[in-house]
Amino acid sequence: MIPLLFATRNPGKLAELRRLVAGLPLRVLSPDDVGRPLPEVEEDAATFAGNAEKKAAACARAAGIHALADDSGIGIDALYGLPGIRSARWSEPEAPGLSGRERDEANNAKLLRALDGVEGALRGAEYKAVLVLAAPDGAILATVAGTCRGRIAEARRGTGGFGYDPLFVPDEHPDRTMAELSPGEKDAISHRGRAFREVLPHLRRLAATL
Repeated sequence: MIPLLFATRNPGKLAELRRLVAGLPLRVLSPDDVGRPLPEVEEDAATFAGNAEKKAAACARAAGIHALADDSGIGIDALYGLPGIRSARWSEPEAPGLSGRERDEANNAKLLRALDGVEGALRGAEYKAVLVLAAPDGAILATVAGTCRGRIAEARRGTGGFGYDPLFVPDEHPDRTMAELSPGEKDAISHRGRAFREVLPHLRRLAATL
């Protein structure tokens, strides 16, 4: 099995990638599986692609193996695309020091406050994910993206997924949030699922040449 580092500590993202590469001779590793310290990459680029490229290149060089990194987020139409690249840390100024589910909860609460009084037709939103594959020397081998359109519900629903999933109602399932979908249903339509499918040909070529 060929090791492939996925430069994230988000268990939901790791589970999604492992589902998508099932059947390929790839062993998806988390940063904790590498056995050596990896750099803490500052995500200060102006775009999702810029942040993902920084993470993929730095982690591939440090680990000495191929690495995949993503940067993703949500843009709200009524907020002129915010929180965008700040999606994961949007509530940090008001609630510093949180992580994981607590950070997700704070971000969702901030989004509901920001859209208080905004009617359904104006609650449009778009999830976006960018995935970058880097070689062990840090060279960028592929950059792909995926999007998913939907709207923001007026209250959280569902217990699956992570991030803004309890509030995001995808166009393909207008009666359910992402957090109410099964893993397979989510993979079929999500921004990250679409980006993963775009990167699969590159991973297949990688598996065939190593």
